[in-house]
Parts: sequence; structure tokens; C-alpha cells
Amino acid sequence: MKNGKKGVSLYPEKELEDLSPDEVVNALKAIGKEAGRRAIAEAKALGLPVTFVENELIVKEFPDGRREIIGKVLPFVKVEKGSVYEVKAR
Repeated sequence: MKNGKKGVSLYPEKELEDLSPDEVVNALKAIGKEAGRRAIAEAKALGLPVTFVENELIVKEFPDGRREIIGKVLPFVKVEKGSVYEVKAR
């Protein structure tokens, strides 16, 4: 890096631009996981509810431990390259 700062802590001995594509993916996953962990901890410390997905359900957990199911995650649909789909109006 031009500013002299080292890359992600997973690879402290390497500059960010020297990481392989797989190392970049791993670093971004780790950064995202840590950011999520910190956001949840901060929300709980502030007494705010936390919303997350658990077993295909969207759950809101309140500071008192109460849980409310607020929706369901739609199943993943794999789209094949070159496929044509038609969407009809309701």
C-alpha cells in the first residue's frame, strides 16, 4: 500500500495488493464477521433489539431475551446462465 499501512490482520506480513484472490476473500469474510459481532454487541449494550436469520426465519431478539418471528427467508433459487425467465404482473 502506498500509505505504508499493512493489510488485514489475517495477513499482517503482506501488503493488501499482494494478497491472492482467495486471501482477499478470506480477509473480507473475517472483516464482515468481526463487524457483525461488534454491531450485535453494541446494540445489546445499548438495549436495542437485534434482528437475524435463524433456520430460514427472520427473528428479532429483544434485550429481555424475548424473540419475535418477523418473517421467513425465501429459498435460494439457482439461475442458470442463458436461462430466460418470464415475470408476470400480479
